[in-house]
Amino acid sequence: MKKIFVFCAMLIAIVSAAVLPCASPAAAKPVELTFWYSWTDLIQENNINLAKMFNETRGKELNIQVTAEYQGTYNELHQKLQAAYVSGKTPSVTVMEIASIKRFAESGVILPLSPYIERDKIDMDDFYKGLLINCEVGGTWFGLPYLRSTPILYMNTTLLKKAGLDPSGPKTWAELAEYCKTIKEKTGAYGITLNSDVWIFEAFMFENGAATLSPDESKSNINSPESRAVFAFFRDLVDKGYVRCVAGDDYGKVAADIMNQKTAMFFNSTSDLTYNFDLAKENGYEINTCFIPANKTYGVPTGGCNLVMTSRQTDEEREASWEFIKWMTETKQAAYAHAYTGYVASRKSAAALPEIQALYKEKPQFKIALDQLELYGHGRPMNPGYTQVIVEWTAAMDAIWSNGADIDSTLSAADAKIVGMNMLGAK
Repeated sequence: MKKIFVFCAMLIAIVSAAVLPCASPAAAKPVELTFWYSWTDLIQENNINLAKMFNETRGKELNIQVTAEYQGTYNELHQKLQAAYVSGKTPSVTVMEIASIKRFAESGVILPLSPYIERDKIDMDDFYKGLLINCEVGGTWFGLPYLRSTPILYMNTTLLKKAGLDPSGPKTWAELAEYCKTIKEKTGAYGITLNSDVWIFEAFMFENGAATLSPDESKSNINSPESRAVFAFFRDLVDKGYVRCVAGDDYGKVAADIMNQKTAMFFNSTSDLTYNFDLAKENGYEINTCFIPANKTYGVPTGGCNLVMTSRQTDEEREASWEFIKWMTETKQAAYAHAYTGYVASRKSAAALPEIQALYKEKPQFKIALDQLELYGHGRPMNPGYTQVIVEWTAAMDAIWSNGADIDSTLSAADAKIVGMNMLGAK
């Protein structure tokens, strides 16, 4: 970890010393911007550090001052943003969870970025294709990839080795089941501890040849054969005692199992990679990562957030907000965020930097999610009603995996509720 933070310090110096373009003479009073972000720990540090670097470099040159403000989880930030829009006091720039872009674009809360992208000739092809899916609505760009992720499989390799298993991890669902069985029998730990997380379920649906919604996002696939197969796969492992499932809002129990080495594997975002390295070091075990094991194919949803610009600003503020978004997503800043947190490198040029290539050589786990993204990444549903569908899907996972409910009747009832309430706005 020391080397990673030394590398990040080097990137700070590189970014801070970057040659800046010429700008208009500074006004007596700077343009004041607010930047809302989510999450704490290393992610918070990254956001604060980058805002500070902007103020000391590009912002100083252009007479722009950014104040970074923490707003909680993505859901909490979105709720605050909606309320702020109604009151007329929105932030200038904010992170936005990728599946929510369409809802805020259609309601007028955020502005199209296409005019700025086209004017400044931003090379959108430098962003990984899988990250751009949730950046546009109706052919118009509304966000740029910022802190983006995919779920990956984390493994306590100390426990895997104790069980006599290959620490590179399982490659298929069948191997995953066998790993869970062997781990439990050989070490007493659970093969996997997981909570009811629709984002992880989306990955298993992709791997089973389907998605959580129909292609036009008008129907839910919660009661499809593919969905029932995923539910049955984990239910079988839970019933045999090889896997522990907890409710969707009980991730603290998953974290406790990880820290106390009561589970050998868990699914989580690549954004927590640096944190999990630290946790493993503090608690005396080694950690590795791999693709989420395949069934019919590999497949994962992308996740994380884009940077967006709010609509209720003056022209001067909009130009300043764009300068901040543009700078935050440039190559060197993308590399800095990647190395500091574990979020994927959003730009190909960032991943190609010698410093990042050296990081991959030292810590190949940083490249796992990027490889998975390039080969098997999918976007997330952007239907505004998907938020309600997620609630029903989570409830079904809680009922079936945590409380032993019947699969067929539970999923049939959930599907009937989604259709009956027209959650997806089908016409």
